[in-house]
Amino acid sequence: MKKLVYLFLSVLVASCIGGVVPKPDSAAPKDSDSVPTIVNIVDTTTVEDTTKMALTPQQADSLMFRLTHHYSENFNFLVKADSLTLIPREGDLMIDTCRVYRGDVVAVAAIKIVPGDSIDSVWVKVASNQYNMGWISEHDLLRGATPDDIISEMLDALSGSRAIWMSALLVLGILAVVVGKKQVRKQQILHFFDEMNSCYPFLFLLLTAIMATLYASVQNFVPEFWQEYYYHPTLNPLVLPPIMAALVVTTWLVIITFIALTDEVYHHFYFIPGVTYLAKLVGVAMFVYLLVSWSTLFYVGYPLVAVLAYHLLRQAWHVIRQDA
Repeated sequence: MKKLVYLFLSVLVASCIGGVVPKPDSAAPKDSDSVPTIVNIVDTTTVEDTTKMALTPQQADSLMFRLTHHYSENFNFLVKADSLTLIPREGDLMIDTCRVYRGDVVAVAAIKIVPGDSIDSVWVKVASNQYNMGWISEHDLLRGATPDDIISEMLDALSGSRAIWMSALLVLGILAVVVGKKQVRKQQILHFFDEMNSCYPFLFLLLTAIMATLYASVQNFVPEFWQEYYYHPTLNPLVLPPIMAALVVTTWLVIITFIALTDEVYHHFYFIPGVTYLAKLVGVAMFVYLLVSWSTLFYVGYPLVAVLAYHLLRQAWHVIRQDA
């Protein structure tokens, strides 16, 4: 299951993710209430009467913060930076600054919005245990930590190294096209698919293009859905909004199709030619992904995917008829 999770996240292209990060103030907020134990930090106040529809102003503010920032008290972060400095407040057990280090899990104990010069500054109190606790600006926290979830960690890692691996795959795709044109005197970009009589390469490219369209649509119209997914990820499409569910389902279809494609390559090629073929196909798929996702931001990707789908499905149908 863990391998499937990593494979899922390697296909799902991540972009710059994070909550709203206001400009931090230079000083931490003051609060005279002491927090003696980690238990008191994690256990927040709940609504006494759950049947009441009215919310107190504090509860309404907490709910609004959860909707706009996608996390709240009790949320766990995993420190990814070498260290984070936590500033104490008046009444804290610790009177000096303390640090949490890479790999530490910290829980959100409290959230304060401190009026700044022009905008509000968000400060978050986190704790790794009952002795290591303190305040840190939301900007520094989100830059130096990720949600404590394996999917969120992988999305953050892919986002951080996106320029490297996407550029590498793009170059691979360009080389595949150039080498293919030199080997076979045809004008079609996808002519090298003639090397294997199978419909899976066409389906793989089509699903990749659809996945790129869905991802770009999310970023273009409802980016808050992607941010919510980053903080609260799941592989179950049934609990997601329709467009996010479609994106997850398409990603699973890409994975299944690639597995079937790998099996086809195994039966049609020797090892080295098979690896070369898969490398060329993945490179072209990345080229298609980048082209479609970028053009979708300007609404050109939708007709482009329709034209691509027509040609790919026609080629796949031609291969199926030949096999029959």
